[in-house]
Amino acid sequence: MMVLGVVALEKALGAEANLSWNDNSSNESGFRIERSSDGQSFSQIATVDVNTTTYFDTGLQSNTTYWYRVNAYNEYGESGYTNVVSLTTEPDINEPPTIGTISDQSADADSGSSEAIAFTISDPETDSSQLLLSASSSNESLISNSAIQLTNGQSGSSISFSPSPGQSGSSVITIYVTDGVNTVSESFQVSVEPMALLSVAEPADGSDYYLGESVVLSPSFLGGVTPDKVSYYIDGELASEVTQEPYSGVLQLPLTGTLQLQIVAELPGGGQLVSDSVSVDVLEIPNPTNLIVTEASGG
Repeated sequence: MMVLGVVALEKALGAEANLSWNDNSSNESGFRIERSSDGQSFSQIATVDVNTTTYFDTGLQSNTTYWYRVNAYNEYGESGYTNVVSLTTEPDINEPPTIGTISDQSADADSGSSEAIAFTISDPETDSSQLLLSASSSNESLISNSAIQLTNGQSGSSISFSPSPGQSGSSVITIYVTDGVNTVSESFQVSVEPMALLSVAEPADGSDYYLGESVVLSPSFLGGVTPDKVSYYIDGELASEVTQEPYSGVLQLPLTGTLQLQIVAELPGGGQLVSDSVSVDVLEIPNPTNLIVTEASGG
C-alpha cells in the first residue's frame, strides 16, 4: 500500500510556492500534484518522479489564495490524498515613480509666462507618459495653481508658470507624480523680481538732442513696488534725485556725444532696483544759417 505523509507548503519569492511531503511508500511510480483556487475543486497541475518529495509551483497570481494536495500512484492504482494545505501569495510590490531634480527659477515681474522647464519622470511598471502629474504653489497670490501648466507625453515632461501681474516675491512650486498607487513629489523655488524701466518721455525717444537741452525721463516699476527715492545718473554721475510720484526726472544734457542715462530706485527696507541704461546722442547746438542783410532805408 502506498502511504503519504503530511504535505508542507512554503512561500517562495514572488508569486510562487514550494511544496514538500513525506514519501511513506516504496512502490510508487510517481506523485500527482493538484491545485485548487477555491479549496473544493482540484485539478492536476503536474506529476513528479518516484522518490521525489518536492515541487516548485511558479507563475501564480499575486495576492491570491491556492490550495494543494498530493497523492502517489503506480500501475495498480493510487493512494489517498495528503492533507490539503493553502497559501496566499504576496501582493505585487509597486515601485514608486521617480522625478528628477528641478533647479530654482527666477523671473522678471510682469514678464508673462515662463519658458517650459523640462524635467524627467520614470516608473518601473508604468510608461512615463501614463503617469499622472499635478502641481501646487505655496504663494497663490504670486503664482496661482491655475497659472501652472504641465505637459507629459512621449517627448517628455515640462512645467511653465505665469506670475500674477503687478506682483513680486517668491513661491515654492511642488510637482506630484503618481502611478495610481504611489505618489512622489519634487519642489523648487520661483523668485519673481521687481524691475525698474526707464524711457525718454520728452522729447520722444529717438529724437535729436542738443547740448544744454532738457529731457524728461519717465520711470516705471514692475512687480508692485513703490520706491522711496529715485536717483538719475548721466554717465554714472548723479544728476538728480526725486522722492515723489510719478518720479519723473528732468535732466539737462551737459555734454555732446553718446550719454548713458540710468536710474537707481531705493526701495523700502534697503533694496535697490537699477534700470538698464538709455542712450541719447547729444549734438552741438545747430549753427544759424541763411543770414541776410538788407540796406536800411534813409530818413
